[in-house]
Amino acid sequence: MDIRFCGNDERANPSGGLCDEYRLSGITDFTDLIAAYRRIAADHPGFRPLLTLDDFPQACYTSGHIREVLDLNDTTGIDLSDLPPQCFENGEHIGYLSTKAEFPIRARNFAKAVAGSSFADACDHGLTLDEEGWTEWTEFQDGPLSLLDQPLSALLAPVEHGHDALAAFPNGYFVCDLRPALTNAVARHFWQTHGYDLIGVGASYLGFLRAEPPDAMEAGAIAADFCALYTMSAQTARLRHVTRAITGRHHLWLRYTE
Repeated sequence: MDIRFCGNDERANPSGGLCDEYRLSGITDFTDLIAAYRRIAADHPGFRPLLTLDDFPQACYTSGHIREVLDLNDTTGIDLSDLPPQCFENGEHIGYLSTKAEFPIRARNFAKAVAGSSFADACDHGLTLDEEGWTEWTEFQDGPLSLLDQPLSALLAPVEHGHDALAAFPNGYFVCDLRPALTNAVARHFWQTHGYDLIGVGASYLGFLRAEPPDAMEAGAIAADFCALYTMSAQTARLRHVTRAITGRHHLWLRYTE
């Protein structure tokens, strides 16, 4: 596996230049990817890496649109005097965020956009997994490398928690999908309740990592929340299947789109 530091060149950077980036390629073993993720995190205290996952071009496209919809580049009422010269043109701010110095503006706007949303709200959204989606999730959970669109980016977001790193690469543009307020709520819930830390986002999936894999009892509680998210709590066979699919594994994929 190749790991290359790319800085924050906004032309290729999924965050638009707000975060430094590592590029990871040639991944043939999921264990190696997790080890690389943890090494990058350890090398950058005070930052949380956020991986890109499935369908990188689509994820970038929808991320750009949701930033506009939620006005995450808004600088109204913010003192911009300490920003670097490249943020300005003819004495005026260029109108979008493009430097690491501006990440706190994005973080502030993101926090405002996601405030007040809960896991119950996400469950009430009505997200479902049809038979095709169910089969896809099972295949990805059983073979986690098959989800990933390589090369991956690992964005270094200066935040405390994994769910807050979504500010660097927000997603959920279409109305039937979970918008950023709800993806953040889901990620926060799975961290606080089940110990899963958000490590990545793609065009359709969120990625989570647990320090220790859940045992059968823990997996049952996790599976109950999984089924609640996709409005299939009454489906006992699905609950058992999810329990088996996550027991003994550090990772968990959650689809946030229809």
